[in-house]
Amino acid sequence: MRILVLASFLLVASFDANRFAQDTVPPGWQRIDAEGYFVFYLPSSMELRSTKRCEECAWGSTYADERIQLHATYTSWNEGPSAEYLSRQPEYQRQIMEIGGKKVKIESWRSSEVPGGLAYFAEARFYGDDGKLAARLSASCKLPSDVDTAKQIFRTVGSFKR
Repeated sequence: MRILVLASFLLVASFDANRFAQDTVPPGWQRIDAEGYFVFYLPSSMELRSTKRCEECAWGSTYADERIQLHATYTSWNEGPSAEYLSRQPEYQRQIMEIGGKKVKIESWRSSEVPGGLAYFAEARFYGDDGKLAARLSASCKLPSDVDTAKQIFRTVGSFKR
């Protein structure tokens, strides 16, 4: 009986951890307001590098430091690597959770095909109640520990417009 109760508790705790995974913001991180579409936080070392965005994007910007390049967009354009491609990548991981009131798919992987030292990738896709993409944050990283930082950035996203 004790094992059943403990297993039930762990199952509920695991579900709750994935359901409400929004992180508290680490000290010193900067608040980024995506023109009212959503809010997220970045390490103070990351600076705005570009405000270029796709035609389908209502908002988009790129932030970077020497270890991470993060591109954030508010868009319903849901193009990206195929599931078949991702499943073949080394160190591929996929996770579904809720952050900032949105369903989120987070994927990460390593690629040997990318020059320039940013061979680790992490991406978070935030979906609205209608199942359509609302926002996407994509990070190119230097080290596996930078992928952890990117995922921590993803978990600070909130205050969505819709």
